[in-house]
Amino acid sequence: MAKKQFSASITVFLSLIFVLVAALVLTIAESARTISQKLYMQTALNSAMESLFSEFHRPLWENYRIYALEYRDDKLLQEELEGFTSLYTEAKDLFPCKVEKEDFLFPNRGILCEDHYFEEEVLEYMPALLAKDAIEFLGEKKEDTEALATLEDFQKKEKESKSIEELQKKYSLSHRDIEALEGLIETIDMECKACATQHKNGAKALSAHNPGAFYSSCAGFTAGLERIQQTVPRYQSTADSLREKVAQLRQHFEEEKPNLEEDGIAAIGAELSSYDQYLDAEGSIRQNIEALPPKCDSLKAQAETVKQEVKDFEEWLEEEREARRENEDEEDDDEEDLSQEIQDFYHSAEAEWNSFSLPAYNGQVTKINKQNRKALENLRNLGKKKLLEYLLPEGVPCPSDDEKYAVPPRFSTNSKANPLQVGLLGEYSLRYFHSYHKKDDDKSIPYSGANGMEVEYLIHQKKSDYANLSAQVLSLLAFREAMNFIYIMKSPEMREEAKAFVTAFLAVTLNPIVIEVFTLFVIGIWAFAQSLIDVRQLLDDKRVPLMHSEESWRLSLSHLLTFNINEEGGDENQGKHGLSYQDYCRAFLFASGCLSQSKVNDRMLYCIEKNIQSTVSEKESQFQLEHCLYFLSTDAGIKSKHSLYHKGFLESLGLRPEEHYQFTLHSDYKYKNLSH
Repeated sequence: MAKKQFSASITVFLSLIFVLVAALVLTIAESARTISQKLYMQTALNSAMESLFSEFHRPLWENYRIYALEYRDDKLLQEELEGFTSLYTEAKDLFPCKVEKEDFLFPNRGILCEDHYFEEEVLEYMPALLAKDAIEFLGEKKEDTEALATLEDFQKKEKESKSIEELQKKYSLSHRDIEALEGLIETIDMECKACATQHKNGAKALSAHNPGAFYSSCAGFTAGLERIQQTVPRYQSTADSLREKVAQLRQHFEEEKPNLEEDGIAAIGAELSSYDQYLDAEGSIRQNIEALPPKCDSLKAQAETVKQEVKDFEEWLEEEREARRENEDEEDDDEEDLSQEIQDFYHSAEAEWNSFSLPAYNGQVTKINKQNRKALENLRNLGKKKLLEYLLPEGVPCPSDDEKYAVPPRFSTNSKANPLQVGLLGEYSLRYFHSYHKKDDDKSIPYSGANGMEVEYLIHQKKSDYANLSAQVLSLLAFREAMNFIYIMKSPEMREEAKAFVTAFLAVTLNPIVIEVFTLFVIGIWAFAQSLIDVRQLLDDKRVPLMHSEESWRLSLSHLLTFNINEEGGDENQGKHGLSYQDYCRAFLFASGCLSQSKVNDRMLYCIEKNIQSTVSEKESQFQLEHCLYFLSTDAGIKSKHSLYHKGFLESLGLRPEEHYQFTLHSDYKYKNLSH
């Protein structure tokens, strides 16, 4: 039987097809394995980053609700990441990967105390906190947007108070010039009257033929004229200074006007108007006064002439008597002859002396009660002394004056906070940093256990608790004084009461313009004295309304001259409504944050670091925020090898494949602070 013949080419062709199909399948499988391996290792890297950042600094979170990873150097980070990824690299059969610690690189990182990272984390945390515990402002729970509207209104008032404070300082300086000017006018008037008295005495001496008494009166008359001449230039320079200061005050008022609201503009405008009226009236007074020095020169010459005539006559009279005395027999007759000549001469001299046109100030003169003025000035000067000791409630000790804060702190952050976020940052400050309390309790001590004037430091940046609380008291005083000044200026009854006080206790004058100027001075003192009471209330854990009412106003004008803050207690119902000390701190933090939130953030970071080093329950003396990571970017070099192909086969095809290959994976991690 014959054998059937088959072609071998068919078998070879099928073998080649099988090889190519197998290669394709294996290539696809290897590609899928490689992609899966990358996804697997990406998961491993992400998991390692999460595990690494789960080791956040516990005291930082427990005391300030801030997440951050403390580290010393990159080697420690590499070692920890290597350890966390080792659990994944043990699957060697399917994913034969290897990662060594040197393969971890960190192209980017965020340190908590750099840029705006601290601010960002706080702002992530605050909504969760406020969802549980809303902001309490003016004694009521408020939503953050409601609190923002109140804070923005307060910020305008705070800016207005600073402008009014500066304008009031300049007004006070100008007021002293008016007082000095009125004093010089009074001096000139007194000297004119003294000259008239000496002139009258001189006339009497001439009438009595008494040359010695005349010489004395003439000397007094001339000295008075010289004093008038010396006083007039002082009056002129003081008047010129006043005009210059009022012009500067008006210019400064125009510059500050954008910061003032309608009531503030009206109050300061009333002060400037009183000055303008005074200066207008001063123009005619000045003409009268400036005419006095030339008149005094003429009078001194006339007085010297009469004086010389009397001297000449007395010398002639003495010579005549000597000549006649030689003839003793005719002595009595000679004296009778000389008496007629004496009578005629002194009558003529008296007539000439009485013909003088004497200097006189014919305007209105203000007499100031210097004792009462001094009492008011002493009250106003309390603002230049150590107010803290004066205003602290009885039994509350002054804080330490030891330097404990850095000025400025060594941190330098940035801020991207909008006004609403500034308010949230301020609320965080109040809840996690200590501030003044009349008496500390569990609610007032923050988690860190700190008990210094930290919030006051955030606002004022002074070196000691004493200096920070003193600065806070001055800010409160300036704010309350401005609000009280506006309140009085808006009340016609209180202005009339102040005017009556001026005429009764301070200045005796018929000049209504001078009365108006001194009335504004008294109003300023009254507002300041009430602000002392207001700040004492705040430090006594009581409340003060933003703008007083008739019911809440405590200080009677009759108590101003004998003011004693310990006797101005008021009734029990006062101090229950309005803003508390904490409300004012919240408002000042908002104002400081709107001005420069980054600086407030720097001070917060400084306090956090200092407290973790010294006051928290688990102190860490070497703790530094520069070693705290907020986010980290990692590049990991992964070493692996192909699993689904045979190297010999590829070599038979003339290829030289690498046994191992390497790829790089990237991972970012940043804390997301949603703590409750």
